[in-house]
Amino acid sequence: MTDGKRPCAPVRQAYWLVIGALVLAATQAVAAAILLARFGAVHRAHGPWSVAEQAQADSVHARLAVAVVLGAGIAVLLAGAALAVPRRTTRTRAAVGGAAAFAGTALLLGVTLAADNAVLAAGAAELADLERLLPVWFSALSSGVVTGVVVLLGAALLRMGRDAAVEYYQHHRPPTRWRGFTSWHDIVNR
Repeated sequence: MTDGKRPCAPVRQAYWLVIGALVLAATQAVAAAILLARFGAVHRAHGPWSVAEQAQADSVHARLAVAVVLGAGIAVLLAGAALAVPRRTTRTRAAVGGAAAFAGTALLLGVTLAADNAVLAAGAAELADLERLLPVWFSALSSGVVTGVVVLLGAALLRMGRDAAVEYYQHHRPPTRWRGFTSWHDIVNR
């Protein structure tokens, strides 16, 4: 049950699950940005590159840029969804569900554009050279982030579907005047 001001437990849990997904997406964006920032120096230090290796290196560079943009965009989208979770309106669950569906779909489609898909080494020596540009840990991080974000958002949507959360979103008295996003503060302080 809710006391009218404070969100119920499923809503608070959903909020923190969305925040967790946001942190994961931001982590991937930061890791890709770090690799992208050091890409030029690593590329020059380990050259010269064959034509095939250079084509793959260019593809890895472009895909790292896509990973930065995708991760940052998803993080911003999830920040908006996190701000929406505590809002007591009947449209909140639909808005958060739409954001979760878009984020999940974008991440799953982003797997096809992942930087590690550009690495098609002909042998162990070529693979070792390309792994200097794109370490194996980044591939593991990317896979973990996609899985984690999808699972966390799914869990958040399940929490928002609980009876207490449904009551929280549907049975409220809207204020006579909208006072802005103030209800998230109660969640953070609990």
